[in-house]
Amino acid sequence: MRIWTATAAVFLITVSSVLADDIQDRQAAMDQIRVGAATLVPMLKGDKEFNADVAALALRMTYAGSIAFQGKFPEGSNSKGANPAIWQDKPDFDAKVADFKADAHHAVENLPGSLDQLKAVYQPLLQDCAACHKLYRIKDN
Repeated sequence: MRIWTATAAVFLITVSSVLADDIQDRQAAMDQIRVGAATLVPMLKGDKEFNADVAALALRMTYAGSIAFQGKFPEGSNSKGANPAIWQDKPDFDAKVADFKADAHHAVENLPGSLDQLKAVYQPLLQDCAACHKLYRIKDN
């Protein structure tokens, strides 16, 4: 009986550790995506001058974040900001994450040389963010 109890305890600790790692990984990935947005959105709004090199770096960071983000929402990995609806409609959530990753890949494959080109490649990413956050993010109060 003690062996089973010890085995179950190790299993639970391992599962908790993996889920904690997933939560930390997805939060770090989201931070990368946020840095990209904090760099690119002011360019889109005209608050900062367009810089092709800076835009390219921010888009690459966004794409790297999208890669790291995918698959980091296993069942039971609830965290602050994650709406339980994620796990109630996981196929839709996963499709939205895949769309974001595909659009981020497209942006990196078509790095902008002008503000208009940045708008063309970054607007789909902003729409992806809004579509996912509308259903699957709980805003901080």
